[in-house]
Amino acid sequence: MKFIRIFADSNCLLTVQYDNERHHEFQKLFIRWTDPEYLYAFFKANEKDLNRPFWGGISVEQAVIETRNEAIELFVYIKSLNDKPSEERVPMLRDFFKTLSTRKHRESYLETKKAYGTRRKTWLRLYAIKAGDEVYIFTGGAIKLTDTLEEREHTLKELRKLDQCRRFLISEGIADDDGMTELIEL
Repeated sequence: MKFIRIFADSNCLLTVQYDNERHHEFQKLFIRWTDPEYLYAFFKANEKDLNRPFWGGISVEQAVIETRNEAIELFVYIKSLNDKPSEERVPMLRDFFKTLSTRKHRESYLETKKAYGTRRKTWLRLYAIKAGDEVYIFTGGAIKLTDTLEEREHTLKELRKLDQCRRFLISEGIADDDGMTELIEL
């Protein structure tokens, strides 16, 4: 496992790249969320969840279109942070990422976080670990159509990735921003 900067001049937002993977998690997620074939297959396979009253009877085809558009908006927003001065990014990331309340093991320096898509009623989720005061490590994301992450295998997989990253950081003795910077420099 290695960590890649999303912003070239700052360690405030990193992404995980697993061994033997071609793309890091940030790239993989947005490749999937903008791929109409992937999205169509996903929504067809999860059509029962999509048909829940909460989602308002949206069709598979419309879900694909809305997901692609929202994913692009979300990507543009995150990348726009690159244009902000480094000292402005961390407060913006603090506002962007919320505590992932379903997790039992929370510690201030390795707290699990989630962020939502850009729209009011969104199924897009980004997941990260807050390592220290100023570092967020992006571990993945999911299309969450159910009430809890534990209800579907694809969202449960995201919980496992959060836990795997967290365990890795603990094994490396990462407890603050300085420790994270040292690990990145290695």
